[in-house]
Amino acid sequence: MPITTRQAKLAHARIAMLIGLFLVVHFAAHFSALFGIEAHAQALTIGRAGYQFPLIEVALVATLGLQVILGIGLLRQINARKHKGLWHWVQFLSGCYLAIFIVMHTSAALITRLGFGLDTNFYWAAGTVTIDPIRYGFAPYYTLAITALFGHLIAALHYRRPARWHTPSLILGPVTGILIVMGYNGTFHTFELPTEHLEYFAAFPGVR
Repeated sequence: MPITTRQAKLAHARIAMLIGLFLVVHFAAHFSALFGIEAHAQALTIGRAGYQFPLIEVALVATLGLQVILGIGLLRQINARKHKGLWHWVQFLSGCYLAIFIVMHTSAALITRLGFGLDTNFYWAAGTVTIDPIRYGFAPYYTLAITALFGHLIAALHYRRPARWHTPSLILGPVTGILIVMGYNGTFHTFELPTEHLEYFAAFPGVR
């Protein structure tokens, strides 16, 4: 029996709260990169002790997949609206981008770690935003993902209870995204990528 739109929205919201717990830990690691590789490694170790526990990791991946499936169904409902203002487009476009990003980023992380045996640590993220020419694609890719996440959350708040601060707060997404990218691209501290990471990225198109 198909679930109703109301049930889908309720499930989507509740799953988002669970994923939010992971995102708090995940973003804590990202922000720690602003203070150096060692700080990032410590934050990553603490976070991984929880979400990389086999059963938890499987549940997390399944939860992300379910969220994407529910989200795509809800996006079809959103797109059917007759009146499409600012918050419609914020919610719709951010949802589309997040669905794509979650699938691509989760797949890339799992394939890199389990398929290539490469640690998805600071250097894995840093390589994408420091190596030419891929950094010109990955820097906006990550920035837009964080922008979409903030936009989607603020849109959800707006539809629940509109407030004047919602519109100006949309700037938090790109600002946070740019700041996090700067934490990995050598803006605040210099570093060299390990040989294994350089060899991994050497297989990317255009990388020499």
